[in-house]
Amino acid sequence: MLEFLTGRVLRMAITLWAIVSVVFLATRLTGNPIDFLMPEGLDAASRREMIAYWGLDRTVVEQYWLFWRSLLSGDFGLGLMERRPVATIFTERLWQSASLLVATLALTIGVGVPAGILAAIWRGRPGGSGVLFAAFLGYAIPNFVLAILLLLIFSYTLHWLPSAGSGTLLHYIMPTVALSAYFVAALVRYTRNAMLDVLSEDYMRTARAKGLSERAIILQHGLRNALIPVITVLGLQITTLVSGAVVVETVFAWNGVGDLLVGATIKRDYPVLQFGVLVVASAVILVNLLVDLTYALVDPRVRLAGA
Repeated sequence: MLEFLTGRVLRMAITLWAIVSVVFLATRLTGNPIDFLMPEGLDAASRREMIAYWGLDRTVVEQYWLFWRSLLSGDFGLGLMERRPVATIFTERLWQSASLLVATLALTIGVGVPAGILAAIWRGRPGGSGVLFAAFLGYAIPNFVLAILLLLIFSYTLHWLPSAGSGTLLHYIMPTVALSAYFVAALVRYTRNAMLDVLSEDYMRTARAKGLSERAIILQHGLRNALIPVITVLGLQITTLVSGAVVVETVFAWNGVGDLLVGATIKRDYPVLQFGVLVVASAVILVNLLVDLTYALVDPRVRLAGA
């Protein structure tokens, strides 16, 4: 187990270094952020002074070295636009995104797993076909299109739900639905397939022969074994969930990390963008590591294969 964990942590560190390095280099190719900070009519001498103040007059190699040295010492720098520590700026937005992601995961699991089980049990029946058709719609409609449709129907036409912001529980409804639709559809599909595989196993027939009720068989024997691959799917979908949150937050003007990163990208706010990518990438990699560990504990074959 120790060898398995060591290998995963090493890969995690290399992946994180590569992601942050690519973002660092990419931001340097998009132009000078000082052009956004300069008031109109600022003379060339003042511009050079601002560039030197932010260390942008150094070579890319020097900036890269200073960036990692500051990062490893815990100094994440100041945001170019707000002139405040980037950790403070990011933390102020983090709980908004975290609450949206938690609500999305709760809706995804709460709807996707039961619907997938029903689709397996009702295989070949109208109910099962209806669940699969709904899942197909969830796959087919991009989250930003669904977000716009929800806005047009429930906010601008019916006036039932607020179109922007995050102040009340009503604000969560449309962003959560828009963000979770694809993941509910994916979970329905994988849960159904895993459940169909389990239902055909010999131990399920043995349980029926013992006289157990169908509900007990499914919950006590079928679901526990069917959820093993489903756990893996959830972990693999985390990256897609985070990227989808950026789009949904922008559409609904959700004051979260996604909206912050979009603004930092447009304004070329290097420190905020780099710190945001570092935190988000670390969170995604850590979640995948936890999924790997959970899967390895449940299925020793994975632990042996990854060692």
